[in-house]
Amino acid sequence: MPTFFRTGERTLRFSFEETISQEVWSQVHFFAEMVSLEWNHLIEEVVPSYHTITVFFIDSSALDKVDIKGFLFKWQHKNLASEKIPSRLVHIPVCYEEPYSLDMDRIASLNGLSSKQIIQLHTQPLYTVYMIGFLPGFPYLGELHKSLCISRLDKPRSIVPKGSVGIGGNQTGIYPLESPGGWNIIGRTPMEIYSAFRNDHFLLRARDLIRFFPISIHEYEEIASELKQDSLAMKRFVEELSK
Repeated sequence: MPTFFRTGERTLRFSFEETISQEVWSQVHFFAEMVSLEWNHLIEEVVPSYHTITVFFIDSSALDKVDIKGFLFKWQHKNLASEKIPSRLVHIPVCYEEPYSLDMDRIASLNGLSSKQIIQLHTQPLYTVYMIGFLPGFPYLGELHKSLCISRLDKPRSIVPKGSVGIGGNQTGIYPLESPGGWNIIGRTPMEIYSAFRNDHFLLRARDLIRFFPISIHEYEEIASELKQDSLAMKRFVEELSK
């Protein structure tokens, strides 16, 4: 059962177990969906994160009208096993070769793995996009194989190239833009995760499932060229899942 507290005149925050896991994430998003449906006429926005949901009401009087305890009682007796979160499966090609694998040797040395093992472990899981943040379109993905977990760089880089795939702690992510950053870079994708020139600026959404697959430098260049000529070609990497 989540706890709750008022964070402002018109904001309310619900908190679940403070951890990053598929189980907690699923509860958070089911809860957020239920809030949106139940209080739709009273709220402006519902913002889920790893383990919290912040609800922004129209005004303070709208917040005063809601029956929070009654809502939590209804939530407690809801059968989550019968609920499904609609999502997509996005296949992300990654070149794990030099010069794109800036920190591959560092991770291999510190974690006692070969480059081949790192690639196998990174492409093995089906990741969930827990949330988008830090940069426009930057996906926080989990859960990373425990053998790959590693702290961020002590001294962040002033420039991390667009499309870089990195590891930070127990998560992996993709830099949608060139920017400073402290994640360990193991490869690069030719996919445009964010574009100001597309109608849909963001390729990825919270709740999407991600599968990485390795490509060679030659394949990287081919895909990059294809997408540059036709941005709609990216759709072949996106698989709609049944609701």
